[in-house]
Amino acid sequence: MKEKIFSVCRLLLFGFLLGSGIVASEVPPGDLVYRFPTKNHALLDNRGEAFYMYCDRTFEGKTSTPWQAGGYGMVRNPFRASNGEIMYRKMHEGIDIKPMQRDAQGEPIDLVYPIAPGKVAYTCTSPQLSNYGRYVVVSHSVPEGTIYSLYAHLARVDCVVGQVVGTANALGKMGHSGAGINKRRSHVHLEICLMIHSCYDQFSPPTNKHGIFNGMNLAGIDPAPILRACGNGSPLSLSKHWNTLKEHYRVRVPIHGQTPDFLRRHPFLYKGDKKVPLPDTVDVAFTAEGVPMAVYPTAEKVTQPAVISCISLPTSQQNATSNRVKNGSHDAALTVQGLRYIHNFFWQKPDGSVSAPAITP
Repeated sequence: MKEKIFSVCRLLLFGFLLGSGIVASEVPPGDLVYRFPTKNHALLDNRGEAFYMYCDRTFEGKTSTPWQAGGYGMVRNPFRASNGEIMYRKMHEGIDIKPMQRDAQGEPIDLVYPIAPGKVAYTCTSPQLSNYGRYVVVSHSVPEGTIYSLYAHLARVDCVVGQVVGTANALGKMGHSGAGINKRRSHVHLEICLMIHSCYDQFSPPTNKHGIFNGMNLAGIDPAPILRACGNGSPLSLSKHWNTLKEHYRVRVPIHGQTPDFLRRHPFLYKGDKKVPLPDTVDVAFTAEGVPMAVYPTAEKVTQPAVISCISLPTSQQNATSNRVKNGSHDAALTVQGLRYIHNFFWQKPDGSVSAPAITP
């Protein structure tokens, strides 16, 4: 009788801990409720200045500290286009969240938590090895495949690879490790990403010290609308959210009937008939930031990746696409950097095969 009571109590306790996010359970993937990684929830009140960490800026002789530069996308390095419009040419891959508390020395004391239950996929504890400083990557299973959240510029890392975490398990403490960050601008840099290639470590530059969890192998979407959408506790469908992204350019790519690695892991991106073998060529729609939105079958043939459409801008496409597309909308073409980016998505092993889909620890 005592053993039965103990078992029931243990189950009730586990259920409470699971519901509170103190522990996480590996369950069949479902739509997730994404939480804020710190106690700073000012985004829900539309107080961007209290949520985003500013950047120091000098533009046209004026200095400022715009909080908008802590947002996602082309928000840095302003310039004035030929039509007089102020545009930005530098991409920010995630969002920078301000600290809520600091100690007597001005160091932030905010703890950083995963935005959803998952598993710690990677930790970098040596700040000199990356512009991210100390950072953690967490994998999350969703119906659309495995996605990743990244937390950078930490003062310390409090988790280990392979650890199953809930939203109440601290990953580390906010800090200012990494390039270009000082104590005054301490923050946590948050990304929500798709992995570009599960074999990136096999063809990446020799300088890569982070394997497949290098930031160059993670294509991030804006976390802000996702956090807002889940602010009332509602789960979010990633595939439905993907349909709200804005296409900027489309690239036609030869694949010779082989399923690309990222499409194996994220079949929701394919808009053709999944019961029909892939054609020799596909068209891939990208956001300006380089996030693959959709993959379409096409009967058209190409021997090299080529831009087939691009939205019009009052400046060179290089300024809006992280230097991946050049020229104007009518003669848009991939730059050397753009070709390299496409190669990262469609690389195949020397024997012509694609990589296996399983990549989480």
